[in-house]
Amino acid sequence: MPILKGIYPPIVTPFEDQEVSYSQLSNNIKKWNEFDLTGYVILGSNGENAMLSETESLNVLETAIKYIPDDKQIIIGAGQESSKLTISYMKQARHIGGDAFLVVSPHYYKDQMTASALLNYYTEVAENADLPVIIYNVPKFTGINLALDVLQKLGTHPNIIGMKDSSGNMTYFQSLLALQLPGFQLLTGTANTLFPSLMVGAVGGILALANIAAQHCLDIFRLYQQGNLKEARDLQLKIMRLNQLTTTEYGIGGLKFALDQIGYFGGEPRRPLELPNEKGKAQIRTELKKLSLH
Repeated sequence: MPILKGIYPPIVTPFEDQEVSYSQLSNNIKKWNEFDLTGYVILGSNGENAMLSETESLNVLETAIKYIPDDKQIIIGAGQESSKLTISYMKQARHIGGDAFLVVSPHYYKDQMTASALLNYYTEVAENADLPVIIYNVPKFTGINLALDVLQKLGTHPNIIGMKDSSGNMTYFQSLLALQLPGFQLLTGTANTLFPSLMVGAVGGILALANIAAQHCLDIFRLYQQGNLKEARDLQLKIMRLNQLTTTEYGIGGLKFALDQIGYFGGEPRRPLELPNEKGKAQIRTELKKLSLH
């Protein structure tokens, strides 16, 4: 089972003329490889997985794996609206490679996603997955915040190794840690809570900000591990505004615009997603300069 620890960027999927650019994907990965990242999340929310066909997503995975060193973990974004489709996709992806699946909750019929339905879904998926499963809790996108009693049961499944929590709710996060589930590893899903999450027991983070400020995220993790808590806290406060601009406020378009400013390829998101307006672009440039990224 993979030991989750450190910083993982959920990498973007580059498009040129609305088509996946596999060459730009490989170029970006080569640059990210220069950082001491634990690994990568391929085809997560920031990878616009929901905007890709199954063929495109499998091709993205195949391309990415070619350029990711063997010592880096590869977490594959998965999760369709039915157990059957999720399991089918995972079997195809497993033939390509990877170390774990990051599985988002089904949510189209969210009113019917009861505790029982979600417990059965994740159990069935985990029992049919050829790789370990990491639960992905992202209520901003799904409208569902996984209940603690459901997670207490899922956390004992031998093929479920942890969770990425993107709720940003520290009370919820700490309540889950308080369950003290053996071997259940918790990752924060937002750089906004990286330092406080580490303080209460997170093993690391899957952070959109690590696409553009990998070293800053790595430094917070390193400073925390070294016990330099004031320095870690100060750096946490410095990254907050850039993270908010490139996630909450301008989303994937903001993240891709920022990448273009620092020598990576961001390009446009797949429509109907958009790049920031001129005000947003100016705000992002300002924050990049503050962090000496631009």
